Amino acid sequence: MYIQQVLLSIFSPMNGQRSATAALHLLRGKRSGQTIQDVGTFHLHKYFGILPKLSKNTFTDELNQLIDAGWVHINDGQQAIITARGKTVLQQSKEILFNGWYYRGNEHIFFKRLSLVVQTLSHFHAGDYRFMPLQKDEEIQHFVKQFLMGKPYKETKFKNQFRDELEESIQQLPLDDKHKLTIVLRITGYRLSGWTWQQLAEEFDATELDMQLILIESLHIWLDDLYAKRNQYPFLHQLAAGIRLENVLNDSTKKTADLYYNGYTPDQIAQMRSLKISTIEDHFVEMAMNDIDFPLNQFISEEDTDKARDVMRQTGSKKLKVIRESIPHLSYFQIRLVMATKGG
Repeated sequence: MYIQQVLLSIFSPMNGQRSATAALHLLRGKRSGQTIQDVGTFHLHKYFGILPKLSKNTFTDELNQLIDAGWVHINDGQQAIITARGKTVLQQSKEILFNGWYYRGNEHIFFKRLSLVVQTLSHFHAGDYRFMPLQKDEEIQHFVKQFLMGKPYKETKFKNQFRDELEESIQQLPLDDKHKLTIVLRITGYRLSGWTWQQLAEEFDATELDMQLILIESLHIWLDDLYAKRNQYPFLHQLAAGIRLENVLNDSTKKTADLYYNGYTPDQIAQMRSLKISTIEDHFVEMAMNDIDFPLNQFISEEDTDKARDVMRQTGSKKLKVIRESIPHLSYFQIRLVMATKGG
């Protein structure tokens, strides 16, 4: 099952260093300092926020199935440890290609826009101008109206151009037939309703949650391609406007970053913003994760950075306590920054 492969892929790098529920927070896209740190520490960007509505009951059911299968073990500290059998299953599985850190659920907005455009063009081509829009969201309807405005959308030539873009862009994606069909079958057209999750699950002998994950992964791969080939697929690229986050920092972290790059220290920023220093440190960790030019040497020497990375390699641990016991003169904040930056 796809969700179980996702969970194994998360538990594997965590290697028993975080509780099992850390994976739930990651999949939901929780914006806490700990979850953001987990993303950077264990390089789990691709899974962040891909299932924002995942219930704890569903998560627990899937986790129990992994335990029953002998793929995961939960220790006394409630930490998930992937077993040798679980590692074998993971090694034999196809690579997962989500891009959750940069889309965070926005892929569904793109798909809603696309679905309404296809519905509109197919009904207009059939001469039906009084159809009921599939998408009730006023923002989606407004976007599609703006997209179609100024285009000859009632003409067959435009419909064919859009269809050709759609077909070509999907066909050339590095996806298997199940992924491609999932995209196509979910789209509604004239006298043709998009398939429900239940129908897809029955067709492909999978769970509804697995089919939802397959669609999300397909949309992430498709969107990445559309951004890379904006000239080749101009209409679809327009529908993807604003879907990918160019600045992934949250608003509060952005304010901290602006103050820092204007010359203020973390302590000064905490005082100016009336925030705890621990909160400001969380912001800096998030900045270090996302800025390849983050000035790490302003917080920790290159020598100490190398020492921290050596300890992580030698111990196979990314637990703050373990690292600090070996390098006691470093603060937890300094260690977190090292783990958050490339090579950490």
